[in-house]
Amino acid sequence: MHTNHMKDTNNNFNNSLLGAQKEKLIQAIKKIKHEIDECYEAERDAFVDALEVENRFEEIEREIQAEFQNLHRFLYEEEETDLERLRKERDKRVKILKEREKKIAMQSRDLEKAIETLNCKLREDDSPKLLKEIKELLKRCEVNFIRPPPIDSEILSGQFVGPIQYRIWKHMKASLYPNISTLTFDPETAHPLLTLSAERTSVIFDEDKVEVKGKTSWRVGVARADIPRGEMDSSSTLNGLWTLSLRHGSITACTHPKPTKLVSYTPPTRIGIFLDCDREEVSFYNAVTMMPLFSFDMGAVLVPLYPFFNPCDTDDGKNCAPLTIFHPSF
Repeated sequence: MHTNHMKDTNNNFNNSLLGAQKEKLIQAIKKIKHEIDECYEAERDAFVDALEVENRFEEIEREIQAEFQNLHRFLYEEEETDLERLRKERDKRVKILKEREKKIAMQSRDLEKAIETLNCKLREDDSPKLLKEIKELLKRCEVNFIRPPPIDSEILSGQFVGPIQYRIWKHMKASLYPNISTLTFDPETAHPLLTLSAERTSVIFDEDKVEVKGKTSWRVGVARADIPRGEMDSSSTLNGLWTLSLRHGSITACTHPKPTKLVSYTPPTRIGIFLDCDREEVSFYNAVTMMPLFSFDMGAVLVPLYPFFNPCDTDDGKNCAPLTIFHPSF
């Protein structure tokens, strides 16, 4: 009886332990199923993200193609205009020369006809009558070649080609999007420590003066009209500023929550800023090489936007160069 009691106790203990372990297995299975669900969800999200990125790149590709198609159409129309002008001048010149050639040909035929007439008379038998006829014929056949006035046939390519690329760029200016507009600094919005040049295209800090050549520090971009005035070092996109800055030899995009350093970019001497209100983006590019630097997604902005320029302090005389607005020209 004692032995049977021990067996029952061991069985109960083993069953209890086994039940506990099975419960752990069940919980582990539930946890793994939950992880599988999260994995599937993450996989779906990754698929959707990849598809959206692919679609976005395809959309941008179509935009680029459309822009170049517009340029091709513009260049084609300019080419056709130039060629049509060339063809009209060619037809005009050729017509005048052909008429001159026709007049010369008519005189040639008259001269040849006179020679034939005289030859025919020369072949006739001698007679008193022939003598009289020859005298009369010589009077009638006094035909002289009258050379038509000369016509200038020199064609100068400069009349049709000339500085064709510059001329086309000048024409293209009117069709540019965005069109080039003139900017000047507004003294009403300038910080008290900033001084503007007389033409209001350059700004200096304190006693010193977009072109950024020769500067060790600067900050430029776009700002909301309602940003608070004052110290801007800590301001970013969160405060309504979309700017790039140069400090310690590196260009940084002033993003939130932390700045984004632009890698492998030599500080440019001239920066272009493209504000696209339709796409709610502002883009920066090297205005010399036209290479893109950085783009911000602004989102919906319901207040006016203005250019933002900060020449930064003089840094003990190391940063005295002015910030100058550069107006592109053609």
